[in-house]
Amino acid sequence: MPIFFNGRLITTPTVASRVDDSAMFNANPAVGNVLTILGRADAGEPKKALRFGSASEAAAVLRGGELLDAVSRAFGGMTETPGPSEIIAVRVQPATGSTLALKDSGDATVINLASSVYGTLANRLQIAIAAATTRGKKITTKLDSETYEADNVGRQVANIRYSGNAASATVTINSTTLTLSAPTGTTVATLDLATFATVADLVDRISLVSGWTASVADGSGEHPTAGALDFLTGVDAKTADLPLYADLQAVVDWINGTAEPLMTATKVAGAGNVPTNITSSFLAGGSNGNTQVSDWAEALTMLQSEDTQWVVPVSGDAAVHALVAAHVKFMSDVMAKERRAIVGTALSTTDAAAIAAAKAINSDRVGLVHLGVYDYNTAGKLTLFSPYIAAAILGGGFAGVNPGTALTNKALSVRGLERKLRNPTDTDVLLRGGVIPLEDRPTGYFVVQSISTWLTNTNYNRRELSTGAALDYAARALREAMQPIIGKNGNAARLAEAKARATTVLNELARAEPQGLGVLAGDADNPAWKGLKISISGDVLRLEVQASPVIPINYIPIVIFAQPYSGSVAA
Repeated sequence: MPIFFNGRLITTPTVASRVDDSAMFNANPAVGNVLTILGRADAGEPKKALRFGSASEAAAVLRGGELLDAVSRAFGGMTETPGPSEIIAVRVQPATGSTLALKDSGDATVINLASSVYGTLANRLQIAIAAATTRGKKITTKLDSETYEADNVGRQVANIRYSGNAASATVTINSTTLTLSAPTGTTVATLDLATFATVADLVDRISLVSGWTASVADGSGEHPTAGALDFLTGVDAKTADLPLYADLQAVVDWINGTAEPLMTATKVAGAGNVPTNITSSFLAGGSNGNTQVSDWAEALTMLQSEDTQWVVPVSGDAAVHALVAAHVKFMSDVMAKERRAIVGTALSTTDAAAIAAAKAINSDRVGLVHLGVYDYNTAGKLTLFSPYIAAAILGGGFAGVNPGTALTNKALSVRGLERKLRNPTDTDVLLRGGVIPLEDRPTGYFVVQSISTWLTNTNYNRRELSTGAALDYAARALREAMQPIIGKNGNAARLAEAKARATTVLNELARAEPQGLGVLAGDADNPAWKGLKISISGDVLRLEVQASPVIPINYIPIVIFAQPYSGSVAA
């Protein structure tokens, strides 16, 4: 009798099969540990997640400003830990780009240029258009010493010839039609360019008109025709082959191509004449804008859709810090995208002011730094950078190590600190007040303890940023493992699948470094996780587990049992 198998009824006798790949999921957690830094830069598209894999990549886009200072130091700011593999940078300024209109010989605008960089830097962009060495145009774009140039920018797409009996023949092209006349003044065909997708299609149609022949120029058969051909007005096609060009489109294509990154070009609708030659002309209208707290809020709203776990604002403004604290709490509690932040105050912040700032934040997801750092700037001059640059260094440190690894007692790759703290006189007070102290020791510059601003209690996951991050990572890894079960039938097989997925992920989280992440800590007698319970009730699958996140060793008390010496000697 028929059977129901693999979602269908099988009536005809056969051998059917299916592959159950529910146990083939990747056992290694693939959730991220990514740092995002927000701040002001000289270039870069505003309020967009710009991803960089190195400081040099960031410099090529951001070009300058405190955001670049922070990103550059976050990549290599810790001596003992590797830098992050990727940093997201967000430019918060409401910057605008610059523009320039290119005109034809009739003073009609044919191309609108827009800068690919934003802000006042965009006003230093230049373009020059000159006669080509062979034909077409020679185009040069420039930003300071950065220059891009192309010669013979043009495109011949076809040839037309009239060989009929009429004494004359002409061709006219406008934005919508190509008109053939033979003799001059007598229209024999008007072709709607929109009906021909490619030059090859147009050529085939022209060749069907009595007395007319056409051919495709080398490599141009697939080029579009609608709105792409240069204009002609009653040009002779009787005495010699008449070439058809798309030089205007070629200029647009080169500016928009990969060989020219400084600006983009938009051809004006209905335009069909090449731009006139111009000497070096500057684009204009770029502005950095006036950055408001609302701009930081907009940037953080944009960041809600990005996958990031650490956030650092390059600002000492308490209002910005409050926004970031609210952002990481909302993303962690509501959006199920756990995040933590490191913030830094302005220069010359006293210990008392830093403690007051930490108390105002009072978040287990936010750490605060109050000492600036000395380092060399891009000109090679030793410079004192603000504490929020130090915060970016710590953010890079957390994003460069396994989740759950503390930065406590880790060295900074800097040239000095804003001032010297006394250990323990100053550091004790700062730690009790929720501030991350940085210490100048004979062996280097160190993070004393990587704590949060949380003051309500001393729970390890609240107080230690690393322990909280370990729990965040475990939660994300378990959610990712369980996600494929959503929508499946709730039954005993599903319970078994859920158990297998959870067990595998928890074991991976507990696997010690360097083979594993070491996010959970345990041994044979005290396992890293236990008490896994999975149940189904209606359309709800519940998972409960006891897990032990790693906690950094902060204190090592040593007891020496002293005893008086006793002995004797014989003569």
